[in-house]
Amino acid sequence: MKHVLPFIGYLLIVLPGWGQPVCRSFDYRQKQLSAHPELLSAVAGIEQFTRKQLQQRSVEVTGQETTLTSPTVITIPVVVHVLYNNAAEDISDAQIGSQIDELNRDYQKMNTDTSRIPSYFSGLAADCGFHFILAGIDSDGRIISGIIRKHTNITAFAENDDMKFSGKGGDDAWNRNEYLNVWVCNLVEGVLGYSSVVGGPRETDGIVVLYSAFGTTGTARAPFNLGRTATHEVGHWLNIIHTWGDDSCGTDLVGDTPPQQAATYGDPNGIVTSCNNAPDGNMYMNYMDFTDDAGMHMFTYGQRDRMRTLFMPGGFRYQLLSSPAATAVPGQPADTVNSDGGATPGAGGTRVYPNPAVNEATIHLGDVSKVGSLLEVYDQTGQRVLATRVTTQDFQINISGLSGGIYFIRLSSGGRQQNLRLVKL
Repeated sequence: MKHVLPFIGYLLIVLPGWGQPVCRSFDYRQKQLSAHPELLSAVAGIEQFTRKQLQQRSVEVTGQETTLTSPTVITIPVVVHVLYNNAAEDISDAQIGSQIDELNRDYQKMNTDTSRIPSYFSGLAADCGFHFILAGIDSDGRIISGIIRKHTNITAFAENDDMKFSGKGGDDAWNRNEYLNVWVCNLVEGVLGYSSVVGGPRETDGIVVLYSAFGTTGTARAPFNLGRTATHEVGHWLNIIHTWGDDSCGTDLVGDTPPQQAATYGDPNGIVTSCNNAPDGNMYMNYMDFTDDAGMHMFTYGQRDRMRTLFMPGGFRYQLLSSPAATAVPGQPADTVNSDGGATPGAGGTRVYPNPAVNEATIHLGDVSKVGSLLEVYDQTGQRVLATRVTTQDFQINISGLSGGIYFIRLSSGGRQQNLRLVKL
């Protein structure tokens, strides 16, 4: 009996089919490849490009340099299509904002639950360098909120892309070369969400998420109430797959994730071994496993490099880097700096002083509700040099270690952002 009980416990962790909804990206991918054989060549071409770029990188940089914690940040404008059949499915702006905030925490390794990563994996946890914002302008330059709301007669969508077409009860996609499309709606039982195939049609490009698994407030329900479903699906949208490679002891094409026999469920702890991956075992706390939201804490450097390869010249998502929406602030202009160096407050009176500054600068928030915003400082090359959370209305940052020059401060909260310029003497 002492051998039977541990085995039953293992089944509860790794076997599917226990009645909880899951990501259906693999099933969707297989259906798309079967229905559209021409996709095979597109997918193969992207994989060939990815491997070539990663091999080139491994030759050009040392192992130490590949673990840089602050890569140049890639900004991704997001359009959220909210499709609702009833009032509960018409999620609030605050719930949408909470999801954008969680994406930024997870993709920049600023999630507080990194403390739960076991010591033997913590050195592999990466800042992936992606920044998500609600799109501030449309393709014609008109100011928008980044959120589209549409009533639908469909009570529950399946993973057949109907939600992506106005003629089928959904809403048409925006240009994938300028935006990440996110459809939030009710889904049929057993589906948490899914992602389009990288290399697939432009009119279906984006991710789909169940309305009760989106964000960290409102209709979000445990165990999928920490925003990790969208984190997981965006990972697929950025060309990484499940950690077990969607096969028994399969490969996820990433070198620093251990082999794993199958998906993980619930919120396990301790070492769970499979596929001869002792002594550390499965990396079940990875965002690309099937654990509950509370059990997901990390991407690896290998996953980071694979995702960012899409944005290299010639990469499938390279054109997104030129999206005009990436630099627009929803509903308001960026703050500016007067010729005398003083900060002109933007919306809400947010400013930085003194400006120029030598050792310290203070960020004053005109709106105290913005306490908790993500604060990032970039140099003129786009390299992020500082990232922290604003904890007070008048928040000091230490800039003594920065070289003299012009820096750009970005404050982000709820998918909105404000921009300030700082001169360092």
